[in-house]
Amino acid sequence: MKKLVLIMLIFSFFASFSQDELIINDAVYEKNNNYDFVLGNGINFSFDDDKHVFGIGGMAQSRYLHVNPLDSILNPTNYLSIKRSYFNMNGKLNDGLFTFLIQTNFSESFPLLDAWAGYHPNDNISFFFGQKLSPINNLSMQIMEYDLQFASRNYLSQNFSNFGREFGFFFESKFSLGNLGIKSFLALTSGDGINSFGENSLDSDQGGFKYGGRLNIYPMGFFKTNNEYTGHDLLYEDNLKLMIGAASSLNIGTSHKVGEGHYNQDLISDGTFMFYNADSALERKLPNYLKNNIDVLLKYKGFNFLLEYVNTAAYNLQGTAINSSGTLLDTTQISEYLVLGNAYNIQLGYLFENDLSIDIRWGQSFKEFSFNENSILKNYDNMAFGISKYFSNRAVKTQLMARYLNFYENSEFNQLSIEILFQIKF
Repeated sequence: MKKLVLIMLIFSFFASFSQDELIINDAVYEKNNNYDFVLGNGINFSFDDDKHVFGIGGMAQSRYLHVNPLDSILNPTNYLSIKRSYFNMNGKLNDGLFTFLIQTNFSESFPLLDAWAGYHPNDNISFFFGQKLSPINNLSMQIMEYDLQFASRNYLSQNFSNFGREFGFFFESKFSLGNLGIKSFLALTSGDGINSFGENSLDSDQGGFKYGGRLNIYPMGFFKTNNEYTGHDLLYEDNLKLMIGAASSLNIGTSHKVGEGHYNQDLISDGTFMFYNADSALERKLPNYLKNNIDVLLKYKGFNFLLEYVNTAAYNLQGTAINSSGTLLDTTQISEYLVLGNAYNIQLGYLFENDLSIDIRWGQSFKEFSFNENSILKNYDNMAFGISKYFSNRAVKTQLMARYLNFYENSEFNQLSIEILFQIKF
């Protein structure tokens, strides 16, 4: 039902515009066609003097991972794997009036990552419909995987998000007041994360919509184009740039630990659950999941600094049973099903002019109910050190990262890991 409503909304939105805007005049393109290939930017075909552009690209990441449990009887483990293998198609029509992106990861069982269409009535307003990286997560989760500062996402992102992608309707705007820049974002999504339309006709969404918004303020003006969505300062900001952002989302009725999935009785996946109304065992009753984020980003001539903070809470718990037999949910027991608590992450680095970067990060996490040993979120701190080197006009990237993870309550989970990543964009 949620998908039907979303589809009707977007159909009505696009139908409201004059058909004249959608018509591409008939023309003979033999003399206007053009294409080029640049390693890292893929193959780009342009038509009608660049009025329409179609691109094909991709990325492959291979890695070596060594995990050493420090206070455990377990032996160290080594992994050699293809971490990610992306293929994408993108384009723009009518001088950028419409854009689209389709992106897949063939290293996953369900490869579809991004599939959206965008409408841009002017340079400051954009509408999107489909599945894409959500702007209402922490800033790191809005960075494409091939532009990350470290070989893997930070633990804040890993614990409070899944793929970071949502299916729904998105609005973005930006405007300036002198040197002050402001961006705003709104999102209405299914609330079930990536591929929320399910594996088959029986794998339907659970709960209601997810509502969210974000506001970014740029006291010293906007960053260079998309430079805020890269881990390193790849574009070398000539002047000091600062972004202060805040985002909030409310998932009405979630059945996944971070609100990016859903329960299916025939396909139980990690992190999903189902609750019931204590007064009516056959009636399902799901909690509301609130997530708040604060981000601070600074970049200047190769230097970057990022601070992220997240806090989560659960609501609509009264009269909830954890099974159809009517067993009541204890208030603190909800942390065994949802990731509840808060965490922060700090990372900084410097990209030298020879495209070598040295990076460090530090983070801590605190669960909401410290006395509940079964909470999904654990109390821990972590630190990481990384070295990255770009080659071939940054189409090739190598990364070395060492991570230390320290759990306060159970040292048996402490670990030191080393990851070596090789990435090529084509």
